Amino acid sequence: MTNYKEIKISSNWTGVGLYGGLILVLFMAPIIFAASQSQEFHFGMILAGLIYLGLVGLMIYQFMYVSSAIISGDKLVLKKQFRPAKSYAFHQIGYPTTFNYKSTKYITLEMTNDDHSTEKYLILNSRGIFAFENKDAEGVLKQLRSIKNHKS
Repeated sequence: MTNYKEIKISSNWTGVGLYGGLILVLFMAPIIFAASQSQEFHFGMILAGLIYLGLVGLMIYQFMYVSSAIISGDKLVLKKQFRPAKSYAFHQIGYPTTFNYKSTKYITLEMTNDDHSTEKYLILNSRGIFAFENKDAEGVLKQLRSIKNHKS
């Protein structure tokens, strides 16, 4: 693993998906508002409002934690939106947990900082037809953890 200069393990489409989702959520607000003004009040409006609030919450969560992930030498470099990149040694990598939704794999990861506090990251891997990439951040992170364990 450390023979390569840089290996990107997060999807190249992370930013596109994140900002595309934001644009979609922003365009939905006036549509929902206009639809609620032109009709009589009913339960469907409450349901639509709750779904919209859930999507807004999901977008906030993603903007807080979605990261680009690059292996650079013997360090894992993680960069969240609007924050500086942080470098971690392999022994600081927590155990990745994942879930899949359609063609996207979401990998959550807790990293241990030098002061022994933890920081949460979300790495995305897209396996969509038009993504043209076959990245497996979960597998790579597990390999890096095993390298750490063999050296200890």
